Amino acid sequence: MACQCVCGAQQCSAGHHSLLLDSRDYWADVLQEGRPKETRCRCGGALFRVDLVYDFRDDGDVRSVDVSPTCCVCGRERAAVSFEIDYSPTAELISKPLDPIEQPWLRAKRCEITAYWQPADAERLASYLSGIPGVRIYRDSKGFEECGIEAVEFDPELKYDLYFTNVLELPPLRLRDPQRAAPLLRLTSPFHIACPTGIALLHYIEYADEILRGADVVSQPQPFLTFARQARAWLHENYLSQRGTHTADNPAEYERIVSLLRPKRDDLPRSSQN
Repeated sequence: MACQCVCGAQQCSAGHHSLLLDSRDYWADVLQEGRPKETRCRCGGALFRVDLVYDFRDDGDVRSVDVSPTCCVCGRERAAVSFEIDYSPTAELISKPLDPIEQPWLRAKRCEITAYWQPADAERLASYLSGIPGVRIYRDSKGFEECGIEAVEFDPELKYDLYFTNVLELPPLRLRDPQRAAPLLRLTSPFHIACPTGIALLHYIEYADEILRGADVVSQPQPFLTFARQARAWLHENYLSQRGTHTADNPAEYERIVSLLRPKRDDLPRSSQN
């Protein structure tokens, strides 16, 4: 059994794989960080009996599930992992605790660019993308809805995640990170990174070149890939990639943040100043 946070996959003694509970919603994201390590007991055993203990709300929905593995070789119990459930309905967690999957290690290709920006930089990108013929903007504000660039307030204290696409008909969208399952380029509202004398605003620009459809990896529509790569080229033409290929920083903001994080000469150990 392999698991990370509240997401896990199991392989039975016959070699068949299953995802645990609602792990399918998160499994592709877990794989982007690399294949999770296989769980092993201190005795070296890799075969476990897995017990599920459900805790229910008053309305009958599942509040949480405790997953308790016990080694089939030595009988040692591992610490339980708790899955907190914050949605409804939850009947499938009981009727289908294991979700069979034939190829659990398939990974879809994605692009993620980080950017140290000021609010004007986010507005600049959004304006450029919205000006490309055929591109539409969506935002997640009490529901996924189309909007115009003039309706967006690029205030670093507000959440305004934006999604751009040039595809006319979108597939059904999942609530969590829809850009990872549909032809959408996402511009996040800024994450606030603490610095010694202030904050830095970090944006993410994300899209998927491929998506998982059932057990298969499928390429996104070619018009969308052309649009996404046009956006990526524009970022690299107009911003700094000093931190790495997948970065697009405002040069002045990059220098400011680096200077804030760089140790002052007076703060260095005496041996380092010689």
